[in-house]
Amino acid sequence: MNMNHIISFAHRLKGFRTLLVNLLLAIMPIMEMSEVLDILPDNFEAPYAIMIALVNLYLRSITTTPLGKS
Repeated sequence: MNMNHIISFAHRLKGFRTLLVNLLLAIMPIMEMSEVLDILPDNFEAPYAIMIALVNLYLRSITTTPLGKS
């Protein structure tokens, strides 16, 4: 897979990228809550929450289309 394929795939996700990133970022806390896996150390929850907020702010700053539109 070359870079053009990756860029093409990213463009096809336009309108869904922010949603997909948020779903992926939610996986670890959900797994922690269900106690399936003890992934995050106890002192990592606050920095992880801050990182999620910063990623969301960045994605919102570069978003040019509404959800589901391309």
